[in-house]
Amino acid sequence: MSLVELLVAAAIGIIASLVIFQVFAVFEGQKRTTTSGGEAQTSGTLALFTIERDMRQAGYGFNTPDLVGCTLQGWDQQAGAALTPAPLVPVTITQGVGSTPGVAGAPDTVRVAYGNGDALSAPVNVLVGSLGVADDFIRTVNALYGFQPGDHVVIAEPGRPCTLAQVNQIPPATGDNTRLNLQAGTYINPSSGATLPTRYNNPAGLGTAYTTDGKVYNIGPAPIVKDFTVQSGQLLSQAFGTAAAVPNFDNIVQLQAQYGKDTNTDGIVDVFDEITPATTTDWGAVLAIRVAVVARSGLYEKDEVSPATIRLWEDSATPPTTTGPVWTLTSDERHYRYKVFQTVIPLRNMIWRPY
Repeated sequence: MSLVELLVAAAIGIIASLVIFQVFAVFEGQKRTTTSGGEAQTSGTLALFTIERDMRQAGYGFNTPDLVGCTLQGWDQQAGAALTPAPLVPVTITQGVGSTPGVAGAPDTVRVAYGNGDALSAPVNVLVGSLGVADDFIRTVNALYGFQPGDHVVIAEPGRPCTLAQVNQIPPATGDNTRLNLQAGTYINPSSGATLPTRYNNPAGLGTAYTTDGKVYNIGPAPIVKDFTVQSGQLLSQAFGTAAAVPNFDNIVQLQAQYGKDTNTDGIVDVFDEITPATTTDWGAVLAIRVAVVARSGLYEKDEVSPATIRLWEDSATPPTTTGPVWTLTSDERHYRYKVFQTVIPLRNMIWRPY
């Protein structure tokens, strides 16, 4: 066997090896793209499901005209300070920095609130003169069926701010079955028997005097106020009163939301916008929330594989009509692949609210 034959054989072997490695590299690249895309799709699906699950509960326990949109005041004994007054609403959308109608800037923050009481959320009426500025109890006209120590209550009256408090005792004495004690201190958990502190009762009193037009609403032992936002490629959720947000899912890079409003009181959403309602009547028109979540693959591609802009939801030729926000990608961001997940979530507690 000559040297020429050896060189030819080596050349053929090298060429065959190059072909094999080239095929392997292409296959491996496609596998990484498919795998990372599948992971992003899973994260996006679960992220949207998580938001939707909480949002469908929004407004439970305070979906009546007396409560929705009222300014909620209260005292946080744990912080030793008054709560920042805020409207009591099922969903609040805080637009991200740079977000304008038609343009998606930084991710939005979506706050969802709902009660968790076991009984129906029917209110009880306040008895005349039962509540003053420095009182630590409230007497009602109705029997207190469904109320238990530890339950959070909201006291409301047209023209006055709503007050958050916590039941620490329901006096068992004869003739006292319409009195709720709202004292700062402790209560006995009816399920475990443990003695726990009341967090939202002010030692100095509730601060607002209510009349017979006032009502007491039971929103349960552990009402939920939760914020959803996106930071550093993760969907985060943070419950009110907790120190830090909890990462839920990776590969989430954008969150945008809009209010769905019934502007002509026919029970059908006819417009979506990003304008936060200002009055109780305006909040009563909010029947749905439109949400878009964008998931990104974890693989940085060699070439730009995504368009310069991504529309988060499309316009429709029939109501409800609006043009969804457009998200602009930087040149570096276009080296990733994206998947948009969007849906319209009905606020069933607003649709089924009493009138």
